[in-house]
Amino acid sequence: MNNSLLSKQLILSLFITLSCLPVSPVLGQEEKVTKKIWVSPSTQMQFIKIPAGCFLMGSDNGFDFEAPSHRVCVDSFYLGTYEVTQKQWSIYQDQNRSKFIGPNHPVQRVSWNDAQDYLQRLNIAEKTNRYRLPSEAEWEYAARGGTSTQFYWGDKINNDYVWYFGTSDYKSHSVGQKKPNPFGLYDILGNVWEWVEDWFSNDYFKTSPTQNPKGPPSGRFKVKRGGSQANLISHIKSHTRYRAPADKRHYINGFRIAFSATEEVLPH
Repeated sequence: MNNSLLSKQLILSLFITLSCLPVSPVLGQEEKVTKKIWVSPSTQMQFIKIPAGCFLMGSDNGFDFEAPSHRVCVDSFYLGTYEVTQKQWSIYQDQNRSKFIGPNHPVQRVSWNDAQDYLQRLNIAEKTNRYRLPSEAEWEYAARGGTSTQFYWGDKINNDYVWYFGTSDYKSHSVGQKKPNPFGLYDILGNVWEWVEDWFSNDYFKTSPTQNPKGPPSGRFKVKRGGSQANLISHIKSHTRYRAPADKRHYINGFRIAFSATEEVLPH
């Protein structure tokens, strides 16, 4: 065998060996992927990072208080992959008032005030101030997941995605059984209404700022979004909004937690 042929065989052998070795990740790649998910150390709640972006909020084809459709932009934030479950609720609250009981069912009969009390306890326990309710704009932006249709899967009802009057047997269900939205969020429509931070106003969308709107400064009611297992199709759309007193407890009401991408600057 001549030297030239031997050299070619050695090179081929080395190439095959190197091809079979596991490839090391690009520096920083694993860290980047990891940061797309946040897991609460005390509750094991999982949060998905929602990218910053702009969208058309509201609808000109729904109820008057859902109009007009208007451009809104939000900063990046994290949002719970699932609604808060009864198992997670029980970590910081002794009383479970839910009508439909199950550790992985969404907690129900939770008022806006109850949700705030839970968030305060969670923040204190984990020595942070980043857990909160999403703003209404953040909620709708996340629920749409980059879509502009009535539902995040299209303009016609699809029972594979949502617990509502037509699929629920008039009760809540364990989270995560239906298909997720494009951002990976489960049950963002249906199952239970989800409280958001904002006060409610019939006319707020007419004067809403474009960048990170926070709702009116005060009001009689708080906003809830997404509809529930008890609602008809008209109340489980991506633009669906409704209201209730901050102390209202009802078995169709629950909540989903947001997690700020950076520490909140608190007033002195």
